Amino acid sequence: MKTFWKITFVVLMATYVACFVTSFSMYWWPDMPTSPRPTEGRIHPLNNHGHYTYMNESEYRLHTTIWRILPACFGGVVLIYLLVDPFDQKDARRKYGSPPPGFR
Repeated sequence: MKTFWKITFVVLMATYVACFVTSFSMYWWPDMPTSPRPTEGRIHPLNNHGHYTYMNESEYRLHTTIWRILPACFGGVVLIYLLVDPFDQKDARRKYGSPPPGFR
């Protein structure tokens, strides 16, 4: 069962990182114009720190989907880490805790 949780943890973490990098890089995609172009379908604004760039429908759906996936992946990673502990991190920390009484 630990193997299942390890694989799930790694898949969720990889998905989270890939989605974050894709979403973060959208602000520097070179083909996004700074003014809306309805003839090209670029009508969805992307706020680039007060400087708007415009996305088409597929880029907008990608951006929206990524921002819906990110919290689910992050929540799954946190819950698996805290509740299941597939990599036995809690036991490793307890192993080297405080010294026994009278140790000196």
